[in-house]
Amino acid sequence: MSPIDRDRRSRKRSDQALKALVENSVAEVCRLRDRGLAFQVDAVETSGRPAERIAVWATLHFTSAGSPFCCGEPGCHLGLGEDRLAAVENRIRRAMRLRQAVVLDIGDRVRAEYGRNVEFHHGRHGE
Repeated sequence: MSPIDRDRRSRKRSDQALKALVENSVAEVCRLRDRGLAFQVDAVETSGRPAERIAVWATLHFTSAGSPFCCGEPGCHLGLGEDRLAAVENRIRRAMRLRQAVVLDIGDRVRAEYGRNVEFHHGRHGE
């Protein structure tokens, strides 16, 4: 195996580990599993070495176990305000054994997926 292939493989493994770390941190802090929601990180992009900023693209899955939901907006159900986001960032920082702060950049990059038989009190956003 060439050094380039080895580097690609290593980067792919570390991206998978980082995705899992972000998924678990968000799910725990936002208590998603208890509410019939599943947070899946689709892609991550880090800045800095060690990581100072982690950009995240993700999907929030609405399952029938949590139905009916108030709405279909990921932002509403994640509730990643200042305090929760800081708690997620702190979990990630500690798990990565970093001293410096880590900024988690999710922004508006969380899309929604609705499982079969999912219902909403007020309809999906935009309906």
